[in-house]
Amino acid sequence: MRRNWLLAAVALAVSVSTSGCAVVLLGNASSAGGSPPQNRYGFEMSEADRYLTDSAEFVRSLDPCGFLAEDDLAALGTVVQLRPDGELSTCIADLATERSSVTDSVTIDLDGIRPMQDDADLEQITIGGEQVYLDEISEGLCRISFPIRDEFDTPTSGPTESGRSFAMIDVSRADDDACTAAKPLAETALGLLADPPLRVDSKYNLPLATKDPCSVLEHLPATWTVDRWNPTSDPYHCHFMVSSTKFEDTLAMLDVELTYVDSALRSTESEPVQQGGYTVSTRGSDSACFADVVLGNPVLCMPETENSAARYARTVPALSVSTDSCDSAVALAVAAADVLTG
Repeated sequence: MRRNWLLAAVALAVSVSTSGCAVVLLGNASSAGGSPPQNRYGFEMSEADRYLTDSAEFVRSLDPCGFLAEDDLAALGTVVQLRPDGELSTCIADLATERSSVTDSVTIDLDGIRPMQDDADLEQITIGGEQVYLDEISEGLCRISFPIRDEFDTPTSGPTESGRSFAMIDVSRADDDACTAAKPLAETALGLLADPPLRVDSKYNLPLATKDPCSVLEHLPATWTVDRWNPTSDPYHCHFMVSSTKFEDTLAMLDVELTYVDSALRSTESEPVQQGGYTVSTRGSDSACFADVVLGNPVLCMPETENSAARYARTVPALSVSTDSCDSAVALAVAAADVLTG
């Protein structure tokens, strides 16, 4: 997983509510824009914090496969399959061409990595009136990154730079200029942002794709206390510090994703645990435990025109949880599964 699991250091003030739960005050209660702080999951947030959570919500509302236009793909080859892939924010198109036995591919990720402007390997170009970043990774692999949300323009401290969501289009071509192929795909995607394709209109039935994993913060076991929560623009991940009488200062990490049916969820190293009506697969070590729960039916590729590729298209939505012990990981996985499927 390419995500950075470390929590950013921010100023925190903790107070205790009448129910006995810890409430975390994030950022400056008096934002630079003069707007009052807003509330999410029972926590008070500054304007900058709210921008981060709004960015995540915006990405969850979009259908990544809707940004790959049929005409653009047809110009590159015959579509073998088009499907969500791995992260719920991604979609991949596999293409067959007469010139190569190797399958070409186009991938879009609406939760892309924000480019480093001082990266010498990046070329800043203009497509569709927008400044984008082109990275010719190799002769047959090209990436174009572009913003899908305006920059946070209120002068304030806090992790606001990451709130400007970026998308990435990766094009892999066996015997052609990948960057030439990537540019019209990026132009089409940028043109769709004014009226973007939405999850509610998607042909893929992925209810989890619109769910907020951090909503579990309002439904944790009564004996747990959330000591710290940091909002991020990451749409399908949630990180927070939690404690109880059984453990102290545990970093809990939730990850909602797509995974192949023959992946680690069926690994012989996993131990199944039945709890709360779910089968939770656990993988433990001395310092951490991972708990995985399948939360939906397999998502099949569309169209299904090639049998050898179909095996890798059968992906299932799943929830992965990591904490310091398997007891807390399973408890959190069950609580999150109830929230995300309810």
